[in-house]
Amino acid sequence: MGLASSLKNLDIDLSLLEEAISDHTIAAITNDKGTIVYVNKKFCEISKFDEDELLGQNHRILKSGFHTDEFYSEMWNAIAAKETWHGEIKNRAKDGSYYWVKTTIFPLTNSNGHTHFIALRTDITSQKETEERLLNLEQKLKEQNEDLISKVENKSKELVKSERLATIGTMASRVAHDLKNPLTIMHTYAEMLTPEILSKLESKDKEKWLRMQNSIFDMNRIIEDVLDFARTTEIKKKRSSFLSILKLAMNHVKSSYGVVINLPEKDFRINCDSRKIEGVLSNIVNNAVQALDGQGEIDIEVSSDSENLIIQIKDSGPGISDENLEKIFEPMFTTKTTGTGLGLVICKSIVEQHGGNIAVSNKPTTFTITLPF
Repeated sequence: MGLASSLKNLDIDLSLLEEAISDHTIAAITNDKGTIVYVNKKFCEISKFDEDELLGQNHRILKSGFHTDEFYSEMWNAIAAKETWHGEIKNRAKDGSYYWVKTTIFPLTNSNGHTHFIALRTDITSQKETEERLLNLEQKLKEQNEDLISKVENKSKELVKSERLATIGTMASRVAHDLKNPLTIMHTYAEMLTPEILSKLESKDKEKWLRMQNSIFDMNRIIEDVLDFARTTEIKKKRSSFLSILKLAMNHVKSSYGVVINLPEKDFRINCDSRKIEGVLSNIVNNAVQALDGQGEIDIEVSSDSENLIIQIKDSGPGISDENLEKIFEPMFTTKTTGTGLGLVICKSIVEQHGGNIAVSNKPTTFTITLPF
């Protein structure tokens, strides 16, 4: 027995049945051209269009832009072939809001051979929003997991590197200590040559003596770098004048006639270990002097924010290659023909022990040191 016969036998008013269905189902009918010829109350409620605004229109009035043209083509091809189509559609309401409907569209041909398409829909907006939130949460968890894995890998590499460096540092410290004593003796004997004795030496011998003095100086500097790297002494902070620290640092800078160093005028009081910060500044400025190769300018600028002193040391040199820029704070890395490659590593360690940060950038080459007040 069909639905129509059953309704007739039960003497049920079709208008009452339509009203009952309308309370639970979003329904619409279109003709074979896709023009809307019927919508129920539930359709108007969810779309926020009045009935007279929908009748005579195409379903494109609800298009959200979410689905592709291929999506709608496949749907239309299916129902045009008298097949039932099932799917989920994201529509846009009159007020611009979006909603999702689970949809079934099936063709219905009357006795005159005219086909109409009946669409029955269920509101699944809450379900889709929950799915979207879960997908977003899953993506965030995935990103956090990847970030955590990356951090663990980096920390593991740093730990291995630290252990190796600690071993190297211990060995280097012992070697440096062993070399320091004979080097001190060599320096003492070299200094014993009085001006009177030096004046009697031939020019070639004087040149040899000067070369020996410079070599002793370089070896001593290398040994001091190694010892500074190997030992970690406690930071002793006190309130100090930054300009006073900078002026003391400049006493250790090898000046060059063609290099102009512009110092800041404004002073700041900073809580730091003045001797160690003095060493950081002299190291970076010396590097800048060497980079200029006898000609150029170095600008030392100081500013502050609410919490930090910001020191920028800029030079007009040729700059640092991108490849070297990434390695510049790595132990043992140097572009110089002499040196240990530990100077900037020590600077970085000192700044970080103060709770600060050091970074480098190009064009112009700029070392930026941030130290908390």
